[in-house]
Amino acid sequence: MMGDKNKQIIRDMFNDISPRYDFLNHFLSFGMDVFWRKKLVRSMIINRNETILDAACGTGDLSHLFLKKYRNLNPDLTALDISSGMLKLAQGKMIEFQIRIVEGDVENLPFDSQSFNHVMIAFGIRNLENSDKGLHELSRVLKSGGSLNILEFSVPHLFPLNFLFPYYFHRILPIFGKIISGHTSAYTYLPESVNNFPNPEDFVDMIRQAGFTNIRMKSLSGGICSLYQAVKI
Repeated sequence: MMGDKNKQIIRDMFNDISPRYDFLNHFLSFGMDVFWRKKLVRSMIINRNETILDAACGTGDLSHLFLKKYRNLNPDLTALDISSGMLKLAQGKMIEFQIRIVEGDVENLPFDSQSFNHVMIAFGIRNLENSDKGLHELSRVLKSGGSLNILEFSVPHLFPLNFLFPYYFHRILPIFGKIISGHTSAYTYLPESVNNFPNPEDFVDMIRQAGFTNIRMKSLSGGICSLYQAVKI
């Protein structure tokens, strides 16, 4: 099936770049990726002993920030990703915490319905074969009243970022990404995946149609990144 083939391509790509992934994230975003993740974590309202899913967790940066902030509330956190290479790094990063590491696909989550109080996903929703299907799966595993928290790149429209960002994203970033990671296409894929992702207004509609209400979208760093938060109906 074409979908399975594409998923394997994505899985292999992230496995290949996993050793240099954290460094490249911080280097190519000028450290802003850490600020954006912290913004998401600080905006969440967490109660004691709640269940949290970090979907498409990558190397676990978001999970790690979350657990450091809320460890006194004894959160029950599960980190899931399609890439075994990424998960191996995530596990090593969070050895001091109690956490479940699961290899799996956001479009076909291996969890019962209404399993989690909160779901968070940073820079992973656009990598799905079908983002709409992924949103419906995230909705399925959330309890009623649970929160959805998504960070994703967006294309800025205000001058001068609307000129500078595309130039950097399409011309400069792929060159440095290829040199540092050794992967010929991963950092060409990144700007293409952002361009192909729905604009914030359309993505808000997708979130609503997946069964969420009280949807809020906040533009960060001039529109380079967007934070979406919503409540499961």
